[in-house]
Amino acid sequence: MPGTSRVRSAEDSRARILDAAEALFAEEGYDATPTSRVAERAGVYKGLVFHYFARKIDLLLALVDRVPIEQIASLETEVVPGDVPATLRNVAADFDVWYTRSSGARLILFREAATHPEVSGALAEVNAKLIGLVRRAVDGALADPAVPEGRRTAAATTFAVALLNHAHWRDVGLPAFDLAGIADLLGAGLTS
Repeated sequence: MPGTSRVRSAEDSRARILDAAEALFAEEGYDATPTSRVAERAGVYKGLVFHYFARKIDLLLALVDRVPIEQIASLETEVVPGDVPATLRNVAADFDVWYTRSSGARLILFREAATHPEVSGALAEVNAKLIGLVRRAVDGALADPAVPEGRRTAAATTFAVALLNHAHWRDVGLPAFDLAGIADLLGAGLTS
């Protein structure tokens, strides 16, 4: 069928444009990358970039959509009943696998969130999903269901922020966090 090859070619061109934009935005930043460079890297005419993405910001938003945010909520962390630190270390390992798979798109998410409100909303969604994941893990690991709500919420939020910052800092070459130490500290605070 002749129509099928044209559809495949269009999908291929769009994917090549997104791949090129992801690589360039991750390397140089959104604002520093002209669409002509994206077209050049993708091996297409500049006009084709605008055929698929009417504005440059639409290209950025398409990359944000590539970040598999929903997968965070579906991570199935092994909960160790009665051992919050071990459970939090399991959450960290699962999140690290997710984070590694999401490649340049997630780096763009962190880099561009400060200057593009459309992107900061996606980063806020990552944060919310991660807090929910950590909270479920903490609740499952706690041997004492009477731990006050405030402490549970503080522990989950603190660990989620530590995970996000640890991953991002590692990406940009800053010293990584001691996640095991943070897990131990939070676990002690929840079980004391």
